[in-house]
Amino acid sequence: MPQCTYLNDTACWKQLKSGDPGALGYFYDTYIDRLFQASLKMTDNRELAKDALQDVFIEVWHYRASIGDVQHTYSYLVKVLKSIILKKVKSKVIINELIEKDQGIFREENIEEAIISADMATEQKNRLNKAIGQLTSRQKQVVRLRFFEGLTYEQIAARLSMNYQSVNNLAFRAMLSLRRQM
Repeated sequence: MPQCTYLNDTACWKQLKSGDPGALGYFYDTYIDRLFQASLKMTDNRELAKDALQDVFIEVWHYRASIGDVQHTYSYLVKVLKSIILKKVKSKVIINELIEKDQGIFREENIEEAIISADMATEQKNRLNKAIGQLTSRQKQVVRLRFFEGLTYEQIAARLSMNYQSVNNLAFRAMLSLRRQM
């Protein structure tokens, strides 16, 4: 478990703002269980809750330099979590509305659009493969099992004979690494 070298969250926020990934790991390890319970109160979709939790820490890391002074870490993280869940739910509703609106309408792409789309997909796939190649072997296993085989974190933990929290930590760090490289 990453250790914060200071005795309080305020000092850890300062470490995080200076780019110390250990401080982020400390917050993750300290608050993940409580945040997961909070996320389940916001949504009954466990997968959405887990994805939102991962995004909380990715956003905290991404925006660490612009975060103000945080006095109450848990409250702050819950606000970020709530915002992410709301965004995810809203985007899902909008996508469902667009799909319903477009049902029955057949749109044929011209050949140029098809070629450009295929090229972009190939380029993105190559970048993803390169980024996955940079992960540790355990992180690769977790990513493969979660996203390519569709297993839940509980199933992955059972298959790899690991505890649930370790699988979550591996997945979080893998996603953080992938997003940074992409």
